[in-house]
Amino acid sequence: MKKWKISIVIMAAVILSGVIAYGNSGPVTWFQYPGISMITIDEDTPITVLNEDLHFDFSEEEQNDFSLIGKVSAKYRMKNTGEESIDSRMVFPFIKNMWGIEKDEIEVLVDGSPIDYKIYYGDSVRSISADGEFEASIELQDILDSVTEERYSPKHFNYEEKGTLYRIHLETDREESFHVVADFTTEMGSSRILVKGNNSYGYDGELNAFSVGTWLGEEKRVMEIFSLDENLEIKIRGTQNAGSDAVEVTDFRYEIEEIEIDIEHYLIDFVDSVIDEYSNVYYIALDQALESARFISEDHISSLLNASRYVLIAYEVPFEAQEEKTVEVRYSTLGSMDKRETVKPTYTYNYFLHPAKYWKDFRDLTIRITPSKDYPYVLKSNLPLVREDDGTYIGTFETLPVEDLSFTLFEKEEITSTEKFRNAIDNNMYLLLFVGFALFCILSLVVFGLIVRKLLQLYSKVKKL
Repeated sequence: MKKWKISIVIMAAVILSGVIAYGNSGPVTWFQYPGISMITIDEDTPITVLNEDLHFDFSEEEQNDFSLIGKVSAKYRMKNTGEESIDSRMVFPFIKNMWGIEKDEIEVLVDGSPIDYKIYYGDSVRSISADGEFEASIELQDILDSVTEERYSPKHFNYEEKGTLYRIHLETDREESFHVVADFTTEMGSSRILVKGNNSYGYDGELNAFSVGTWLGEEKRVMEIFSLDENLEIKIRGTQNAGSDAVEVTDFRYEIEEIEIDIEHYLIDFVDSVIDEYSNVYYIALDQALESARFISEDHISSLLNASRYVLIAYEVPFEAQEEKTVEVRYSTLGSMDKRETVKPTYTYNYFLHPAKYWKDFRDLTIRITPSKDYPYVLKSNLPLVREDDGTYIGTFETLPVEDLSFTLFEKEEITSTEKFRNAIDNNMYLLLFVGFALFCILSLVVFGLIVRKLLQLYSKVKKL
């Protein structure tokens, strides 16, 4: 009996101490996209790569919400093997969405001096599975086919089509905010409508009746309704809140401005961006939106633009006949976070080497990885790397490896059984808390029962006396 009691007490102490020591929040995995080697877009290029120094530097200890940030330098020593001078056209591809590319601090240098480049946005990447793995290898043609200066040919609108923009200006002197709704009905079920500046939406399918609304306070607000197919009769009403039985509000002012405008010029304002530079991407997004719906909001377009797509940094490097130059690209990279087996996450970085095969020749690749102090170890790598005395990992290859590079950083040299056990406790915190609480209740009942039993025995003895 005593052994049984002691076992329960020890078990409860272990479980409860585990619950106290470890806690898990946020995602267990977070996928990031790979880097890609520099590519030539000249057919039968005479440029050969004499050597490449590919350096991943994590020594600055930078980190965002879900990844350790590394500084990448891809430095190529190149030679024009031809007998004529050329301007070699090169691209450095990324996979990312359209937002924030200007903050990525990308640099392109030739013989140590920075040069200008142009950014191209291509199609969304379709070779990514639901779990973030690439279903197929990305080839040069996949990337180049997605980037074109030819104007996109839309299926669901024409550039010359004109529509009516209803710009609704709202203002009030009320201090408390209230809800303003614009109601309108379309005669045709196929009418194409774009709306902007609203945060509520309603639709009655039987009547083809729409309502879009926004909250209005002391500041002025503007809602926009752009109709491509018919003129609209818009009615404005105010309510105390967004409920169907809300009290009516009338002490506000509004003006409906009507503007005839073609869809191309309206889209410039609709997406709030420099549309001339990335026009095809915006037009494709609108066409995709109209393919699935006739009522299009800002959020609908933004979600399509937010898809991961090919982004190309394009530039030209002049070479004299037989001239050698060093071309370097610097940028930041993010790793895929994984906490499925560990308490602190591992970070995996992928880099596509195989596009470099499009150069005339490729020799002598050196890969260097400078880990951070908190993550000093390359836990695993698909390409052979040697750890130097200063903690740097180096791999040297006479020719381009058959495999693309993938390596994982971690705080320890290996994932031990103890680490996996701690992770199991961390990931099952709520279950352990429940079990711990249940055991605590059981122990309390056992102790209470023992106390009652002792009291009854004592009472029985006293009674006999």
